Amino acid sequence: MGRKKPEIRTEMKKLIVDHYKSGKSIRKKTGSVENKARTGRPAIFTPREQRWFVKKTTINPKISAVKLTLEARKRFGKISHPETARNILRNHDFHARVARKKPFISRENQKERLKFARCYLKKPKEFWESVIFVDESKFNVFGSNGKQKVWRRRNTELKLRNLRATVKHGGGSQLVWGCMSSFGTGNLELFDSKVNKYGYLDILKRNIKQSAQKMGILANSKFYQDSDPKHTSHICRLWALYRCPWSIKRQPKVLTIIL
Repeated sequence: MGRKKPEIRTEMKKLIVDHYKSGKSIRKKTGSVENKARTGRPAIFTPREQRWFVKKTTINPKISAVKLTLEARKRFGKISHPETARNILRNHDFHARVARKKPFISRENQKERLKFARCYLKKPKEFWESVIFVDESKFNVFGSNGKQKVWRRRNTELKLRNLRATVKHGGGSQLVWGCMSSFGTGNLELFDSKVNKYGYLDILKRNIKQSAQKMGILANSKFYQDSDPKHTSHICRLWALYRCPWSIKRQPKVLTIIL
């Protein structure tokens, strides 16, 4: 919130009203409605030079105010403080913010993902009803891995209700494999450590067919999983080729589906 301006005194308000009623106005005196020129230091940069700041920032949003100031000194021969550059940008509705993080996707992968989307864009509802989505995930027993805040009084940090349980010997999390379709969920398998391609293949052998039967889509089920290296290994792809009626081709760097 901006700084609050001082209120006009009552006497001044009355004087303004009296002048208004008597027809005394700046417009009648000067024939203009523009504000009078104010005293104070004039702007260092002209409107045209300020537009240069905006253009440079639009082209490269990551440029710093210090670098902008140095480039402006070389271009216009004017010495200024970096805060001047910041003020110019703020006046043009530019504000410094922390950049959001987003996984990098190359142009080649963008084309492949678009191709994948167009390939399945017009598939009917019935097509997706028989798709079995497969993935594995980790569930923490004692909350998330991030920081946890508590409301407490001074010198009560070691009370049990204010502590967060940790486990040093393992057992603080559980790895889970699961699958699902529009007809419901399939089998759920728990395992203690990360599995390699051979362990993952054993999980598929034990659960895919059984889960498809359980959901009633064994005859025309379609198999879908993400691009994890063990999912795309030769032995897993070979097994899916002969054991699953239809395997949906994976898009590159697909987002993981959390079950």
